[in-house]
Amino acid sequence: MKFLLTSLLAYSVTASPLDLENRQTGRTAIVDLAGRQGAPQQLASGIIYGTPDTLNQIPDNFYTGPKLKYFRAGGAQLFNVGQRGWHWGEYGPRFQSTLSNYQTARKYGGEFQLLVHDIWGTDTTNSSTFWPGDNGNWASYDAFLNRLIADIKANNMLPGLKIDIWNEADNTIFWKRPLSQYLETWKRTYQRFRADGITRAIPLIGPSHAAEPTENNPWWTEFMQYIVAQNVIPDQYSWHILAAATNPVSDLQVNVVTMDSFFARYGAPRRSYCINEYINAGEDRVNSANVWHMARLERYNATGLRANWLSTGELHDFLAELVYRPNAQSPYQPNGQWQLYNYYAQSMTGTKLATTGSGDRAFDVFAALGSDRKVRILAGVRAQTGNWEIEVRNLGALGLPAAGSITIQTRGFDDPGLRSVVNGPSNRGTYTHTYSGGVLRFPVYQTQVDAKTAWAFEFNV
Repeated sequence: MKFLLTSLLAYSVTASPLDLENRQTGRTAIVDLAGRQGAPQQLASGIIYGTPDTLNQIPDNFYTGPKLKYFRAGGAQLFNVGQRGWHWGEYGPRFQSTLSNYQTARKYGGEFQLLVHDIWGTDTTNSSTFWPGDNGNWASYDAFLNRLIADIKANNMLPGLKIDIWNEADNTIFWKRPLSQYLETWKRTYQRFRADGITRAIPLIGPSHAAEPTENNPWWTEFMQYIVAQNVIPDQYSWHILAAATNPVSDLQVNVVTMDSFFARYGAPRRSYCINEYINAGEDRVNSANVWHMARLERYNATGLRANWLSTGELHDFLAELVYRPNAQSPYQPNGQWQLYNYYAQSMTGTKLATTGSGDRAFDVFAALGSDRKVRILAGVRAQTGNWEIEVRNLGALGLPAAGSITIQTRGFDDPGLRSVVNGPSNRGTYTHTYSGGVLRFPVYQTQVDAKTAWAFEFNV
C-alpha cells in the first residue's frame, strides 16, 4: 500500500512524461461517462463444474455473493468402474451428477449448459472405444440420445437448460475422429433434439471449440459452412479463450472481428456469444487477468464461464477456484478471487458505462455508475507489469464542472491463491486528482509486488 500511495502522490495533473508515454504507446484505457449501456448483468459470473454433487454442500452466500448464474457440467472425471459414461455402459452416475449440478444451478436461478460429451464419456476412452458414427454405425449414439432426452424430460430439466452439443471436438482429448464425423455428430444431435416436441425449445449451443475462431482453422471454417448448408445453426455461438496471453487470438476483441467475417462470408446468422471457458491454465488464474476478461465480456455482451483447472474430486468442488476448505470437516472460506467476483456483482451495479481497453491490449476496465452517484471502475492487467493510465471522459455528463478536483478511493483485490482465505479487498487509500477539459486522468501502477492484484477505483459525482 505504501508503494502505491507514494506513486500516486508523485502524479501530477499536468502532462507528465508518464502521462504522455501512456497515450503515445497505447497504454490508456478509457471510461466514457456519457455512454450509458443499461444495467450490469454480471456476464462473467459463470463457472464450469465446481458445484458439488451433494446438494447444498457449499453455503448459499458463496453462490449469491458473486451472483453465479451460468453453470456447465456433465459428470466428468468420475473414473471408478460403474461411473465411466455411456460408451462403457455406465451412464447412470454421470447423468445423476449432471442432474444434481443442474438442480444447484436452478436453485440460484442460473442457466445450465449440459455437456453431452462428458455423459457419453470422452475422458475414459481408449484405443478400442467405438465413437459415434464409427464405420457408419450410429445405433449406440442414437440410443444414447434417446435415453438422455427421456431423462431430461422425466426430471423436468427444461427450465434454464442449454445443450452443449460436443465440447472441444478440435481437441483430440475429446474427439479422436475426423472433422467430417464430428460434423455429422453435430447434425444428428441437433436434429434429434429438434425432432422431439418437448426438447425442440431447448437452446443448442456450440461449437465450444478449444481454439479461438481464426480464418485458417478448418474446425471453424468448415463448421460455419456446414451449419448453414445443413440448417443446423446453434442458438448461441460458443468457444473458449484459453491460449496464452501472448497469442494474439486469445482475445475476445480479436475474435468478434473474425466472427463478423464468418457471418459475411458464409451467410450464418448473428447470434449471441458465450465464452464458456475463459481463464487459461497459467497466467490467467489471478485477479488482474480475471478483470481483463470481465471487461472484454462486458464490452462485447458475451456471457462467460470460468475455466476449471482442478481434477477429479476437486473438479466437483470449490466453485471453480473461488472458495476452499482443506477437508470435509472445515467450513468453506472465500479466497481473493471470490472477493473480486463478489465486488463485481454487488458493487458494480446501476448503469454500465462505455469503456475502451488500452491500445496494447494488455489493460482493460469495466465501469458502472451506481444509484448512489458513485462511479466505480474495475481495472486489470493481463500477464504483465508496468504503468498504465485511465482516462475518464465527459465528466460534464454527470453535472461536474469542466475543471476541478476528484478524490478517488483505491481498493486492491489481492490474490494469494486458491488455498487461502481473503476477507475482502485491501484499502489502498485515497488521493485527490485535479482535472481540466472535462477529462480526468490517473495512473495505474502494476508493480511486481502487485502483479496478481486487480483494482477498484471509486469516486463520487
